[in-house]
Amino acid sequence: MKEIPRIIHQMWSGLDEPLPKHFRAFGETWKACHPEWKYELWDNARMNAFVENYYPSYWDIYSSFHYNIQRWDAIRYLILHQVGGMYVDFDAECLKPHDGLFAGQTCCFALEPESHGLRYKKPIVGNALMACVPEHPFMQKLIETVFSYVPKRVKYSHEQRFMEIMTTTGPLAVTAVYETYPEKEQVFLIPAKLVAPYDIKETGLIRQGYESEELDNKLFDAFSVHYFFSGWV
Repeated sequence: MKEIPRIIHQMWSGLDEPLPKHFRAFGETWKACHPEWKYELWDNARMNAFVENYYPSYWDIYSSFHYNIQRWDAIRYLILHQVGGMYVDFDAECLKPHDGLFAGQTCCFALEPESHGLRYKKPIVGNALMACVPEHPFMQKLIETVFSYVPKRVKYSHEQRFMEIMTTTGPLAVTAVYETYPEKEQVFLIPAKLVAPYDIKETGLIRQGYESEELDNKLFDAFSVHYFFSGWV
C-alpha cells in the first residue's frame, strides 16, 4: 500500500492582501508538529502555473469559475491528485502530529461538525483538511465532477452565491461525490472531534475570548482545530 507523502500544502493567493499574521502563526503550528514533512505554500501565480503545466485541459474551466474561492477549492484537489500529501486551510491550528491519524490510509477527508449538516439533513464531508496518495481514484472522481462546471450568466444573491460555491467546488460537492462513490472503504472520513472539535458558533465564541470547561473538554481527542473563519463568505 502506498503511503501518503509527507508534504503539507497550504494556499494564500495574495491577490487581496498578504498572509495575515494570525494565519501565518497557525501555519507555523503545522510545521512545528511535522518537522520531517516538506511544507509547500501556494500563491496565485504558482497555482495558475500548476494548472497550466499539469492540467492544461482544465485551464478554461478553471478560469471560468465565477469566484476565486471556487478556483482555490478546485486546485487543492488537483494538487493532491498530482503530488499527494496533506492540504489544510490556514484557519486551522495543529495540536499534535497527524502521522498516526493517516496511518494505513490512502485518502482522508475531515468530516465537519454534526451541527453543520443539520440544514442539509446529512453529514458534511469537508475540504479544509484532506490527505491522499497521488492519483487516488476518489480524488480523480472528485476532479471530474468539479471540472464539469458550466458557468451561469446570472446575478446571485448572497445565499445563492453561498450555495453555488458549496455545491460546485466546496464541501457539498465533495459530499455528493462521496455519497455516490461505490468504493467508500477507500476513503477514511476523519471524525470531526479529531480535527474540527468546535462548530462555527463555538469558534465564534472562542475568537471573542469565551472560555468554558465544556469547550476545553472538546480538545481531549483533537489533533487539530479548524476555526471556520469563513473569509470567503
